[in-house]
Amino acid sequence: RDLHSFPTRRSSDLWQTTTEETLRVVVDAPLARAMAEQASGFSAHYPATSIDVVPERSGKTLLSLLRRQSGAVIVNGNLTAQEDSLLRQFRRPGRKEPVARDAIICIVNRQSPLDTITVQRLSALLSGKNQTGTGLRAWTSRNDFRLLATLRMVLDGDGKELYAMQCDSDSMLFRQVASDPSALGLLYLSSYRTLALSETEKKRVRMLQVASNATGSRAVPVSEQYLFDGRYPLGTPVYYIYVPGTPLAAGFGSWLSRNGQKTFERNYLAPIRQVPRTIILK
Repeated sequence: RDLHSFPTRRSSDLWQTTTEETLRVVVDAPLARAMAEQASGFSAHYPATSIDVVPERSGKTLLSLLRRQSGAVIVNGNLTAQEDSLLRQFRRPGRKEPVARDAIICIVNRQSPLDTITVQRLSALLSGKNQTGTGLRAWTSRNDFRLLATLRMVLDGDGKELYAMQCDSDSMLFRQVASDPSALGLLYLSSYRTLALSETEKKRVRMLQVASNATGSRAVPVSEQYLFDGRYPLGTPVYYIYVPGTPLAAGFGSWLSRNGQKTFERNYLAPIRQVPRTIILK
């Protein structure tokens, strides 16, 4: 049954099922809160269904689908060529759909003289040659495989080594930057917005505006509008991946792509497309 055409919510019209249907969705950990909101909205609309959202380290998320330990996964950023190849080797090849937008952000200590950075300068900083002349040191979380893979693609260095200091978690990364004026931290916006930080702690760091390498480009802050129009150079897609043939997995994907866009607009992820507005003219 094509769940891409779910009816409006009426008890007599709901998806008919004799037993409660459950879909296990493994997600990159920073996306868990946003996806739990989506799962709650979906199950409220279709009470006979249950979406079990399971957070996981980004290097293991897709593995759960490949091992058939989940019915779908949600990953942040682009898949590597090897991962795409593995998805195609399924008896039914996996389907990958962009459903939201996130971004890689650069954070610095409040005392840092930097306000902006270019993609070229960031690439030089991660080359291991420290060509920026500022004494900056890049820091990342050692557990975020997806961020590192996406950075290689964004910086046109797929396959090249990236050189950065590493912390054991995003919270430790934040505290490193908060205490070190020479540190530049790289993490997902979703990670930053889901860290358990006090307002006092948050005031100890700043987000840099980022400029692309295009001639005449200006540095812009990360914002929903700049993610939509592509002006923020470190924007990343959030993908929903499943194996076609499971109606509930297809139905939840349809929900994320349509009804769920309004939920993304309200939480810490940006929707993949702008939600239509109804204007009442009097």
